[in-house]
Amino acid sequence: MNTVQIIGEKIRLLRLKNGLSQEQLALQSGVNTSYLGQVERGENNPTVQTLEKIANGLNVPIGSLMINNELEESSEKDKKTVLTVFSPDDLKQLIIDTIKSSTENLHPNSSQCKSTKRKRNSQQYGVE
Repeated sequence: MNTVQIIGEKIRLLRLKNGLSQEQLALQSGVNTSYLGQVERGENNPTVQTLEKIANGLNVPIGSLMINNELEESSEKDKKTVLTVFSPDDLKQLIIDTIKSSTENLHPNSSQCKSTKRKRNSQQYGVE
C-alpha cells in the first residue's frame, strides 16, 4: 500500500469506529460523498485542507490520520475490521514474513539454538 492508500484506510477505519456511513462523514466534513469514497479507496490524493475537513468530521486531530496505531488500540471487533482491509495475498505475505522472522534463529545449527541447548542441558543435567 502506498501513503495515499494508507491514509484512506485510516480514514475508513476511524469512520467505521465512529459508526458513521460515508454519507454521514461527508456531510459532517463538508466534502462530496463520492470524493470521500475515492479518498478511502486510495484513488484520490486529498489536499491538506480536505484532510483537515475530514479530521474535523471525525473529531480527531489531522495528525491522527497519518499515524498507524489503530491496531494497538483497537478492540477485537476493530481488529476483525482491520483484517478485512487486507487482501488474502497481503495476509498470506504477512503470515509468511512473521513466521520467517520468528523462526530464522531456530535453525538447529544456528549459534543461538546451540547456546540454548547448552544452557538447557547445563540447567537440567549439570552438563555443558
